Amino acid sequence: MKMHLTRREMIKAMSAAALSSALHPISAVGNEERTQDAVDLLQRHPSIDLHCHPGMFPRRGHADHPGDDFARRTVADMHEGNMWGGFFSLIGDSVLLERGPEGISVNRGFEPGEGWTLYQKQLADLQWLLSELPAGEAHTADDVRTLHENGSIAAYVGCEGAHILEGQVARVEEMYGDGVRLLQLMHYAQNDLGDLQTLDPVYNGLSPFGRDVVREMNRLGMVIDVAHASFEAVVDVAEISSHPMVLSHSQLKFGDKQHPRLLEPEHAKAIADNGGVIGMWPSGFGNDSMQDFIDNTMRLIDLIGIDHVGLGTDMDGNYQPVFDNYRQQPEWVAGLLVKGLNEGEVAKVIGGNALRVIGQVI
Repeated sequence: MKMHLTRREMIKAMSAAALSSALHPISAVGNEERTQDAVDLLQRHPSIDLHCHPGMFPRRGHADHPGDDFARRTVADMHEGNMWGGFFSLIGDSVLLERGPEGISVNRGFEPGEGWTLYQKQLADLQWLLSELPAGEAHTADDVRTLHENGSIAAYVGCEGAHILEGQVARVEEMYGDGVRLLQLMHYAQNDLGDLQTLDPVYNGLSPFGRDVVREMNRLGMVIDVAHASFEAVVDVAEISSHPMVLSHSQLKFGDKQHPRLLEPEHAKAIADNGGVIGMWPSGFGNDSMQDFIDNTMRLIDLIGIDHVGLGTDMDGNYQPVFDNYRQQPEWVAGLLVKGLNEGEVAKVIGGNALRVIGQVI
């Protein structure tokens, strides 16, 4: 028999379970006082993850899916770490990808109609999951505070990779009707919208179809995500779009961290010049420790300004992340305070900048 708990009882139970099994107790990068300051700050100011896959829900039904309890644990960790919301992202090319010791590779192409069917299944799985969790679907910037006051995580629906459009611009409006509020144009498999960071160029930027998709997203009020897009494709989006974009999860190249998924300075500046936001990505491609991640956050802030930096954890889908549990969020925030950012500046980075873009676009 299914037990029916109140939402707050569910949060309490989930948080207790997460605390008992979590691998990452909150620890200060600076000192205990700064960590408590970070917790207090996170309780006052909304934080938004620009890119996450709680429990790897897009793989639900596949042999490698870790089970629905993994998603429950992750959402409990969001509550425990004072993460108010995030873009829960479908993966438009997930069945084409294979994870290996060096990261992601593409193993095949889509069969006709397979992409849209995949999208519909992942969306249904996410909607079912949200009905079971202390999380609610969000559509506007104001929804974050409303849901938080009711004890819920604000779950914006995003999609990583527009392969599912299958050349049909009209499907963008269908996705909007389904509640999708962010579409990441590219991922790891080549599609018909434009070029990727990790493959040789095909279009030298956006394709004509990709340009049409950008215009349609502007018309509807959907956030354009250019993570994984080549620099030339980002420049094309900036020229066409009347709205700011996000690059939901990456960071600057630095030292020996030169992976193609990371950014050159001019790539990052193109996002800022458009009024957009880059979500700092705690991947092992760019970081060896939480301290590295803090340092790299400051490096990006110094380059493009405090108004253009956010957080994109890629939670539960990242490669060797140094921030792999939302209970670590106070540690990151404490590190930023130790570096000299004031409360207002940190509030922008943890969620204020993301909410500004959401408010402008949606």
